Amino acid sequence: MALTDTQIRSLRPTDKRVRCSDGGGLFLEVLPSGKKVFRLAYRASGSQRTKMIGDYPRTSLADARLKASAFKLDLNSNDPEIVELATRRKPTTKTKKRDATTWREVADGYLMMRQQSNPAPRTLTKLNRQIGATIDALGEMLVSEVTAQDVLDVVNPIAASGRVETAHEVRTRFSQIFRYAAARGLVTHDPAAFTIDAMVQRRRGEFSGITDPKEIGDLLVAIEGYCEANPIVGSALLLSAYLFPRNSELRGMRWTEIDWDNARWDIPSERMKMNRDHIVPLPAQAIDLLRMLEQYDFGSELVFPSPRDPKRMFSDMTFNAALRRMGYTSKRHVQHGFRTTASTNLNEMGWNYDWIERQLAHVPANKVRSSYNKAQYLEGRTRMMQAYADWLDDLRSKATTA
Repeated sequence: MALTDTQIRSLRPTDKRVRCSDGGGLFLEVLPSGKKVFRLAYRASGSQRTKMIGDYPRTSLADARLKASAFKLDLNSNDPEIVELATRRKPTTKTKKRDATTWREVADGYLMMRQQSNPAPRTLTKLNRQIGATIDALGEMLVSEVTAQDVLDVVNPIAASGRVETAHEVRTRFSQIFRYAAARGLVTHDPAAFTIDAMVQRRRGEFSGITDPKEIGDLLVAIEGYCEANPIVGSALLLSAYLFPRNSELRGMRWTEIDWDNARWDIPSERMKMNRDHIVPLPAQAIDLLRMLEQYDFGSELVFPSPRDPKRMFSDMTFNAALRRMGYTSKRHVQHGFRTTASTNLNEMGWNYDWIERQLAHVPANKVRSSYNKAQYLEGRTRMMQAYADWLDDLRSKATTA
């Protein structure tokens, strides 16, 4: 079973080293001192070797997986840099490699890694097109010399042509490739991260949603604090973050819809916008919240009944009113905005586009009802939902300790 941030945080030191596998050779080692270290087991030149990936939590679980994937990809392709690392040569070869690597080489390597995860054809086509645009513009530049202005010179003309969303998606590809390059030791930072405030803002419609990871962490800390005064509404907002349902779907949640054995929430078609049954995989964090809410016996079939009438659900303004009390106006973040938060960041993380759209219950209106499969991509969506919840917890933890 793959590790989660929740599991890692719960691990306690013993008098011996403890290893916890994440799969694919990556494992977390808990030292008697309490230090937690990611390492990767691999074979090179017929010998078993181990590479240190990084200390936790300075190196997050997601970053450790990315670094491990990049290392194995290069090892399998006999990359000179990795051969040097595996044989413990002096660092001069690594320095020369970093100084001579072009944007085209890194972008091609990142695309190859994404292809190995067997993305949906639609996702692969989009990746090829958008990453190709970055290669066409900067292909022969050294990756270490690409600046934020170079990124803006590519994305701003796209936005100026009216394709604002596409411009932001291409900026996301730049950022993903820079992070991949950083995992290989080719760059030390992501210049694309500095360009967002110099771009035309995305047109998100009427529902405002925070998308910046640091601000998301701050929001989660604020909600956690609100839980102390109002655990019911606070828990509903945390579920909004983890599960990103529509307002009416969450307010109408019923205990009979929770499948505890399979850790999922089955929403019937009559409660869905598109009149189709919908499955929401429940990450461990959501299960914990629901178990806590179970202790409040309101004598209602609703998880969130109205305080005035247990047969009726919360008012549709309850969640947004709570956010306003925390200082989040309707122009900054609303309950429906958690869907924007999830969609933006899941896409930036590189999750399968079709999984994201299905989890958001975005189904084309012309889809034939008989051909709709509510369980489509369920295994992948389940992994994605747990990884996203762990990512949110990591952001909240960083915001708490900042």
